[in-house]
This record gives sequence, structure tokens and C-alpha cells, in this order.
Amino acid sequence: MTVRSGGHDRTYIRYVPQGLATGEPAPLVVDFPAYSPASLEESFSGFTKPDQAGKVKADEVGAVVVTPEPVNGAGALLTWNFVGTPGWTDDQLFVTDLLDHVEATACIDPDRVLAMGFAIGAVFASITACEQTERFAALATVSGLYSPAGCQPTEALPVLSFHGTGDRFIPFDGSVGSGAAGLGLSPETTSGLIFMASREGARASSAAWADHGGCRTQPEVEPVVDGVTREVWSDCEVASTLELYVIEGGEHTWPGSNGMAAFEGLLGPVSNDIVANDVIWDFFERATS
Repeated sequence: MTVRSGGHDRTYIRYVPQGLATGEPAPLVVDFPAYSPASLEESFSGFTKPDQAGKVKADEVGAVVVTPEPVNGAGALLTWNFVGTPGWTDDQLFVTDLLDHVEATACIDPDRVLAMGFAIGAVFASITACEQTERFAALATVSGLYSPAGCQPTEALPVLSFHGTGDRFIPFDGSVGSGAAGLGLSPETTSGLIFMASREGARASSAAWADHGGCRTQPEVEPVVDGVTREVWSDCEVASTLELYVIEGGEHTWPGSNGMAAFEGLLGPVSNDIVANDVIWDFFERATS
């Protein structure tokens, strides 16, 4: 589908769940890709695709999902403009126009909008949720939660993130990843976007968002399953908590994804210890209840 923004025709994929009741406002998931095409992000996150049990999460929960197409950069892998690169499109304006367009053309509950993303898409989702907090009810990221310098969200925002300790692209500890060399990115994309995403570690980014959310305690660490722990910041100014799932040895993948097998040689094997989409939706339901 197409929406006009900043003098450009911008495209996105819209998924309407099967069985959606006519006239009943639906929750909206905005799934930000790391790189184009948006269809690849659909496969990676798997929110609109059959999972390993054959179920489609969007159908199961009755959520409309939009996956916007990034257009900036050089070569086949295009991305988002979150560093103010001259000559690139204004992607914050695009998100505003996209949300306005979707809410005007579909029956959406504006109080139940989730920003979600993978890798650089997670970085952009983080920045967007900070700059447009009033448009989102929660933020969920995989391999790329980011806390923008000077971020001052207008409202406290529930935040959920997943990160593997073996991620070679956006490392858990915040160092610059070596895996980007295998992507064939342009130098400006590699040096600008990957560095920006990885200069803070997963815990530091989570702690910064916890501070934004007014959380007054250190996180409690809870085992989930073997190899996965959950760090929970509570006593916050929002009803739900801020949570970080740590996947021991996990690489640059979406936990439980059924659509990343062709990329395991590049990104690493998918962790199936947990299913991120199930966790995300449970978190989102608690955040908006």
C-alpha cells in the first residue's frame, strides 16, 4: 500500500487478520524492518506468517500489522534515517503520516499501537517510540533496543527487549559488531547505523529506558528456561514493567522465528528456547489492560 509523505510515495505492507470483526477497533502492530524489503521482516518476525505449530500470531490475537518499507541508503539493503543524514527522507514524518493513514483507513484502536522492530529496525523503533511516545502504547525490540541521547519521552512507555549474548552484529555488551562485514553494506550505512546501534549494551539501554519510565529499583533476574533469563524493572510509573530477555549464546535472530532458516549461515541459528511473539503479545496485553 502507498502513503504520501514529505513529497514522496512511501509503501508499506498491511496485514488484516482473518476473522477480524467488522467495526471492532483492532490493535495495531508497526513492525520496523532492519533493511528492505519489508517482506523479509515479515518472514523474520513471523507475526503474520505460520509459526512452527502452523498458527499465525496476528490472526490469533486479532491484530492489524503494518510493515513499512525503508528507502534510505545505497545498494540493495536500504534503511532508516535516524541520524539526520542529508538528502535522506524524513522517516519520523513518514511514521506520523503512516499512522494517520492507517487509522483513517482501517478500524484501529489508537490506544493499542505497538512499535516493534529487529536489529536496526529495533533501533529506529526505539527512537520513534521516544520521539512519538503519545502514538504508542508499548515498545518491543529484538537485537537492538536503543536509548537515544537526550531522549525525553512525553509519557512513560512499557518496554520489552530480547538480546542474545552471542550476537555478532549488535553485540550484547555494546561493542561494535564484526558481523556487519558480511552484509555488503555501504560504508556510510555500516559506520553510521551499526555503530549507533551498538555503542550501548543491552542492559545499559534497558536501564536508560527504565529511568525514562520512572523505575526506582534495580532489576530482578528471573530464570525463564534453561539458557534464558528475564531482567525485570518494577516499581515504575507505568502499570507494566520494563523487561529484558537475555538469551545465553543467542545470536542475531528472532527467538522462535520460523522464517530465518535461509539466513542462519549469516546471522546464526535461531533460538527456540522461547517464542518471542508469544512473550511480546503477553507483555503488550498487560501494558494495555
